[in-house]
Amino acid sequence: MNESIRRRGALQWLAAAGLATQFPAMAQPANWPSKPLRWIVPYPAGGTPDSTSRSVGEQVARILGTSVVVENRPGGSGLIGVRAMTAQPADNHTLVYLSSGHVTLAAMPAPFDLLREVRLVTRISNSPFVLAVNAESPYQTAGDLVKAIQARPGTLTFGTAGQGSPAHMAVEYMTEALPGLSATHIPYKGAVESANALLGKQIDFTISVLGALLPNIQGGKLRALAVTTPARLPALPNVPTLAEAGVPGYQYSAWGGMAMHKDTLDAIVQRMHQVLAEACATEAVRAHVQRNAAIMDVTDSPRAFVAAVEKEIVNERRVVKRLGLTG
Repeated sequence: MNESIRRRGALQWLAAAGLATQFPAMAQPANWPSKPLRWIVPYPAGGTPDSTSRSVGEQVARILGTSVVVENRPGGSGLIGVRAMTAQPADNHTLVYLSSGHVTLAAMPAPFDLLREVRLVTRISNSPFVLAVNAESPYQTAGDLVKAIQARPGTLTFGTAGQGSPAHMAVEYMTEALPGLSATHIPYKGAVESANALLGKQIDFTISVLGALLPNIQGGKLRALAVTTPARLPALPNVPTLAEAGVPGYQYSAWGGMAMHKDTLDAIVQRMHQVLAEACATEAVRAHVQRNAAIMDVTDSPRAFVAAVEKEIVNERRVVKRLGLTG
């Protein structure tokens, strides 16, 4: 036998042995999946979480050779859908779509413990946000807008997808970075309604998910002043980041990801992570995410997802306490 082949085989055996020691109960049940997967989406049909779930679900079904049944359970800021899973015994076949909004819920003084009530599997994607005004607004740059807010504290208005929504938190993080910045929050039922209010000049500005604003930015009806990502976006190459525009260290995005019942077998959680990563690597899913102006962002492991969410909850609690949000 060739020596390099023999060494490679030995290394593979050692890696497998180490993995077995780290996860002694990782053997996947031989008959899993034994029935269709139930995929709960805690948001209305037709929105980005729903369409993303269906796109990823199609690939998961193909990989596992089973069917995936998507079930929309909107309401309660995303909590009703989670409860639809947690209220039932674990069956190793149920998933729920989560978003950054669930982190905000977990940071509130309410009976919802994200890290204990579900098993986080993986983040799927990140959606960047954009600071925008109406195209006829007098504010040509983010600096112009900030100066106007500082000159008239509490006078200018901003719209979001609701109290405690990712869009709301995005603005609040900006005001934290620039002490003394104060504007009036106008909550709407969703990102579309907030965008329509900006188009109708009912509010002065918004920081909203890029996918909801991009068509009207490209159509010349809205003006993008800055993006919330660490680097400029290919979709808006001439629009600076908020950090470049004078908000030091600022970055924000909203993620979407998957979780399972808290009592799901470890081996199933690990296998589901592998399957979701494979599904998200397909051209069909990547194209779908790109069409929604989002960025594919699959975590390396369930543990990595948990670690990231733990840090987010700590940051979110500070803002939630300052705003007095109670759920």
